[in-house]
Amino acid sequence: MIGFLTNNINSKDKKMIKKLWQDWFIRIGCYILILLLIGLIAFEIIYKSYCQGQLLGSDVGFFVSTIKDLFQILFFCVVVTVTILSYLQAKKTLFTPIKTETFKMQIKSFEEILAFFQSKTETDFTYQFDFDFMVAANFRIMFTDFINTFFKKEIKVNDEAMKELFTKFAGGYVSMSYAEKNFHSPEYFEKIEPEKTEEITNPALILEKWKNYEYGQIHYSKVFSDEMDKLTKIIASPLITNELKQKMTNFESKVRGNLTLIGVVLTKLSQELPRKFPTAKSTEKLELTGVWNRYNHEMERLEPDAKEILNYIRLYLKIETLID
Repeated sequence: MIGFLTNNINSKDKKMIKKLWQDWFIRIGCYILILLLIGLIAFEIIYKSYCQGQLLGSDVGFFVSTIKDLFQILFFCVVVTVTILSYLQAKKTLFTPIKTETFKMQIKSFEEILAFFQSKTETDFTYQFDFDFMVAANFRIMFTDFINTFFKKEIKVNDEAMKELFTKFAGGYVSMSYAEKNFHSPEYFEKIEPEKTEEITNPALILEKWKNYEYGQIHYSKVFSDEMDKLTKIIASPLITNELKQKMTNFESKVRGNLTLIGVVLTKLSQELPRKFPTAKSTEKLELTGVWNRYNHEMERLEPDAKEILNYIRLYLKIETLID
């Protein structure tokens, strides 16, 4: 029993000594003390071996005072060194809790980013930002414009259905060229008069007018708006690095670019409609699959950017090191 306690105490002492020895302040102090002790012993040996009885009292006093001054200088150097090192250690210890709390807050931000991007494919992002609905809904508006232009008397547009469709939108984006063509910014003294348009009945003139058609007012859904708000909020976090912020900003730009692309694609498709649907009866053959395929072919891919963001977080957190 006594042997067990002795071994246990020795084991604890060894661990404590080993832990203390890992502190480089203690190591430096021990090395300096050892050097001072060696110097003192060397001086005693040299003095007794060669100088004892041969030096005058004044010489001995000079040596003693010189050695005393040297030891005082060394002592003050040791004190200053230990003080500086202690300050640096205290400073490091003081800021460690702050860094720890900041890192914890960063982890929460990274959790939001991971929840937004993790395991998402191109199809997932299409549904997440509601592109499938927005392409179909905006095409429906454009096709309604086509019907009202070419077959207004032959096809009756369901106004109630169109009103219901517009309730699903959160807002709209207007291209610069469309705004220049269709909007006027009056001076403060001007009174806006409603523009009077003469109805065109000549088929050739109707077709010529349609050639200048531009679908420049793109409507976006509430789902898209909500997801963009989430993304903007994550990017605005002060806890993520500038490099990560830039990668996420690039992703956001591609998402917005895909929204404006809807107007570009639908404008191109609008010029194909008179040839594909020359009569009111032919409009019954409309298929939206071709519309989506055309848009999907031209849209910016989001999955590579998402993977780049996730890889950056993985490297930043040094996941491989933590696992090893």
